[in-house]
Amino acid sequence: MSSFTLQRNWAQWWRVGLVAGLLGILLVGLPAQVRATEDEPSGGSTNEPVAMTVGSMPGSDITASLPRPEMRPAVPFESPQVGPIIKRAFADNIEMRTTAFIPRDLSHLTAIKMPKNEKKWIRVDLSEQIVVAYEGHKPIRAFVISSGLSRTPTVTGEFHIKTKVKAQTMSGGSGAYYYNLPNVKWVQYFYQEYAFHGTYWHNDFGRPKSHGCINMTNADAKWLFDWAGPTWDGKKVWFNASKDNPGTLVIVTE
Repeated sequence: MSSFTLQRNWAQWWRVGLVAGLLGILLVGLPAQVRATEDEPSGGSTNEPVAMTVGSMPGSDITASLPRPEMRPAVPFESPQVGPIIKRAFADNIEMRTTAFIPRDLSHLTAIKMPKNEKKWIRVDLSEQIVVAYEGHKPIRAFVISSGLSRTPTVTGEFHIKTKVKAQTMSGGSGAYYYNLPNVKWVQYFYQEYAFHGTYWHNDFGRPKSHGCINMTNADAKWLFDWAGPTWDGKKVWFNASKDNPGTLVIVTE
């Protein structure tokens, strides 16, 4: 073999070796994750969660595959402390609203001397905004009410229901405090102009709102009207208590 042929073959081997060396360097320098794709079968498992998946084409969208957070459990329903929930929308049936509840523990109310020999009587606690109907010493029904504001407080003391009227217009006050309310239902006067009566112009029971009367929902005021004495004859507009048909005792405390 001539020296020319040897030089030519050596040059070719040198070029092949150079190219192979460069390819080896490039392969070694690639990240292990890319190199492994050739060796790992499709669908190969891994214990590490993949945070992101890069699109196959440059500039394609990046889609997150993070684990979804657990759904929050539903907020537990909390029953109202006193009776059914009072609806706030005036479009609702006003006649059906109620704050009535069956009293279980009344130890938080202002202490009073329990009356004797009263088959029925009514307790009004202004500090708690509660009315309780008693049969003897047993409380049978209670209501959340709205009593008089500080500038027009509800009278306190012991009284008897003296007059009943199914419905009337109530008006009074002056200037900014003037009011005129038609069709106030189930009114029971127990002292001068102070009365239990139905209320359609607000739903904010549980805090003072009135000019001195005891505001109740119409349904609650009707229940008390039907239950308490004097027993209405269903005819007279203004029905007064009498010796034969006495008015129920009312005790009002702060």
